[in-house]
Amino acid sequence: MKFFILFFDELRGFYKSKVMIVLWVGLPILTILMHFFQPDMEEFPFSVLVSIVVSTIGGTLASAMLSTSLTSEITQKVYDLFLIRPINRITILIAKFIAVYFCLVIAIIISLTLGLIIDYITIGGLTEGVIITLFESLAISLAAIAISCSIGLLFGITISSVPVAAILSVYLGNQLSALSILPVLFINIINPFIFAAVIGIAIPISLLSISSFLFIRKEF
Repeated sequence: MKFFILFFDELRGFYKSKVMIVLWVGLPILTILMHFFQPDMEEFPFSVLVSIVVSTIGGTLASAMLSTSLTSEITQKVYDLFLIRPINRITILIAKFIAVYFCLVIAIIISLTLGLIIDYITIGGLTEGVIITLFESLAISLAAIAISCSIGLLFGITISSVPVAAILSVYLGNQLSALSILPVLFINIINPFIFAAVIGIAIPISLLSISSFLFIRKEF
């Protein structure tokens, strides 16, 4: 019950923020613009390109938003109030993570749906190969944003400066989230879907565990 209260509270805060408005409105608009300005990719599925670009931009923004939000709340001593309330600190982090991830997935679904519609109109249908490639790209995208969000939480806890936390989240979050796709590009025997699923679960869980440990030991 406490988790859902915190989750919906975080969700209300995030979906009303300017960043989420940019994600929900700006990314679909970017999808449409990409259709008109994309280079000739020899029938490379447009929806696949959309999933990669959207996850990169969305993951970066979400990571920065999480880190700055957490750093700002710690600096303003918001969590001092929780000392007198029986709320698990880990629950706070998980609620933040899932709320932002959920909002970001909505943005990706909206943009990807537009991409699929454009693919259907321009290609004249979706072949089995295109659908498989799309699911692989979607898995990579979800893994990338999970990694970015977990990095944002870690920097939000460990960095006391809001600007520094934002810069590190944007830079390192972008770099580390590439782990979900780079090995697939250079090693042909790796299954993209399975690899993205494993990386997208293992790295975020590891970073969330470290963040939870540090958050529990942190004095407010």
